[in-house]
Order: sequence, then structure tokens, then C-alpha cells
Amino acid sequence: KITYCGVITAQIMPAMTVFIGLLSMIFGTGSLLWLVLKLCWITMGVFTAFFIYKVVGLFAPKWCGIVASLFLLLPNFIWMDNLLLTETPFIFLMSATVYFTLMMEKTGKWKYFWFCAVTYMLAFMLKANFALYPIFALIYLLLSRYDRKKLIKQCICLACVVLCFVIPWSIRNYCLYDRFIPLTCGVGNPMLLGSYQGEGAPDDASLDYDLHVEKVLKEQNADYYNEDGSVKKDYYEAYLSLKHDEIKAKYRISVWLEENPLNFAKTYLYEKPRQMIEDVFYWQGILDVQKETLVKIRKIDFYICCLGLLAAFLLKKRRSVISFLWLLYLGNIYLYSLTSFAFDRYAETVSVLRYMLVGISLYLIILLGIKIVQKVRAYDRQAFPSDTQSENALE
Repeated sequence: KITYCGVITAQIMPAMTVFIGLLSMIFGTGSLLWLVLKLCWITMGVFTAFFIYKVVGLFAPKWCGIVASLFLLLPNFIWMDNLLLTETPFIFLMSATVYFTLMMEKTGKWKYFWFCAVTYMLAFMLKANFALYPIFALIYLLLSRYDRKKLIKQCICLACVVLCFVIPWSIRNYCLYDRFIPLTCGVGNPMLLGSYQGEGAPDDASLDYDLHVEKVLKEQNADYYNEDGSVKKDYYEAYLSLKHDEIKAKYRISVWLEENPLNFAKTYLYEKPRQMIEDVFYWQGILDVQKETLVKIRKIDFYICCLGLLAAFLLKKRRSVISFLWLLYLGNIYLYSLTSFAFDRYAETVSVLRYMLVGISLYLIILLGIKIVQKVRAYDRQAFPSDTQSENALE
């Protein structure tokens, strides 16, 4: 059984439960299991740093990869890797998936496709939002002039792999809830929380929840209730609670969009993404490092990524990989912002993409600096052929 807080559920993807369940068969359910799990999480954190290093090393000198991977030694990641959350295994699998995608393009070998498919599926079974990753990878491979025939075959293979999970999972969910739930039913609560973020959000006192939420919930799920109004099965309660949140969130968003569309657009397209870009998942300080310090570091690395994007297009180098990582990063930021709420924990899952960008960007920024100096020196020689003062100053 896949359960959440002891209740049968479709609120979460199954990978976390399955992984812990398999280890509990070997190590029991006591303190030894906790120790093994924490060691597994720490190991996955180390391998995340390794894959960041490998990704950067494909497009920049090794020292750039080392600098990028050192971000995983920041206190917020040390702290997070000691918590049994989905974030650590997810970012490990996502970084591996990105690496194998880039190796597919670089080598054209099928083995990297299968590595990519495995890590993608495992990450997908941790977080449903990763379902969109193949779209970003497809754009990158098409722009990189990847073999079209091979790409079509690989798309079909990946679709079959995904269906091998989605079909039995959907059947399982339908048997339990008499509803088609291909992934999860847990989006309602984060969406509802997100509808309270930002200035101009609708005030609860001004909304008719009885008519637009309670009544709609019972009409849409009438088969879940007995004649006396009680719920037929215990685990329906949690499902109905999530559906309640989803209906309430959609109602609040529709009112907000109708009454204050400019404020709504500003909140969802600027304020919430900005908050996720700048914030750090770090609820409990360690090593006497304050969160404010980590926020400053995060702003600096974001500026480096922006300069790297500019340098890539000025130099006409590494444009495809820089664009791929930027689109993947911003795509996930906006996916969370539009369908959920601005939350530092959610933002942390895609922060590793920024560190990959930082490593490649450092290389491109230095190349751009060298090119500018060379052009200045060349101009100086032409303008002042007998004057070496400018050249000496540059040296």
C-alpha cells in the first residue's frame, strides 16, 4: 500500500514510499533504518555534486566544474541532506538525467539514452512536475541537430517506459477512488496556499464559499457520500479535503483574475518567481551561518548566470546548453509559481541547475573578458603604433 500519514493515498508519487519500504525489509523499522536512510541521503548529495562537476566539465575546464560542485558544501545543502525529504534524491536524479541527456547529444550512444530514461523515471516517480522534462530535452536535442530518426525512436521508447508506470498507477488510483488520476491528486493544497500570496489577493470575508466550494464539492463527488451525508470510506476524507482545496483555490483565482487582473499578473509572473529565485531552503541554521548570508550568495550566483547567458550569445559559444539549462530552470520556477505557491523548499529542487550554469558561465565570462582585452589591445596598436604605454598598462 502507498500511504501518507497512515492513510491510503494518491496525494504523493510512490517512489519515496517504495524506496523506504524496500530498505525497511532489510533493516527493520528501528534506529538502524534511520541511520541507513541518512547515509543514503548524504551519499546522494555527494553524487549530486559529482554530476554537477561532470556536466560543467563537458563545456568548460575542470576547475569550473569544481567551483560549481562546491556549492553543494554550503550549509543549506548539508542541512537538507540530513533530512529525509524528497528534495535530496530528486536533485540527485535530476542532475544525473541532465548529464545523460547532454551525453546523448555529445556521443549519440544509446546507452546514455537508457541511463537517461531510468534516472528520469525515478525522478518522475518522486515529483510529478518532472513529467515535463522531456519537452525541454527535446527542444535542446532538436536545436543541437541531433539525429532525427534516432530521436523519434528514443521518444517512442521513452513513451513506452512512462506508460509502463502511468497505466498501472492510474488503474490502481481508479480502483481506489473511481477517478482517473494519472499522477497525483495533491496539487490542490499548494495551489490554495498560493492564492493567498501577494497584494490584492481576495479576502475570505468577501467570498461565498458555501455556494462556490462546499456545494460544488458535494455535487462533483456525490458518489462518495452516504445518504446521511457521511463519507463512505475513511481514505475518501483525505481525498475530499484535497479536492476541497483545489475547488477553493480555483474559485479564489477566478475572482482575483476578474477583479484585479494586473495585480494577479504581477504576483504570478513576477513576485512569486522572484521570491523563488532569491530564497534559500534553510529553516535551521548550522555552523553559525545565517540564512541572510546564503541569500546574498544566491543573488551573486544568479548574476553570474545572467552574465553567462549574455557572454554565450556575444561569443556565439555554448548557446544551446546555456539556453537549455536556463529554460529548464525558469520553466520549473514558473511551473511552481503558476500552479503552486512560492516556497523555498520547492525552489531548492531546481537550484542545482543554477550551479551548472555558474560553472559554464564563469568560463564564458573569462573568455569574453579576454576577447575584449584583445580587441582593445589590437585597437591600441592601430591607433598608436609607436606608443607602448597603453600596452604596458594593460599588461
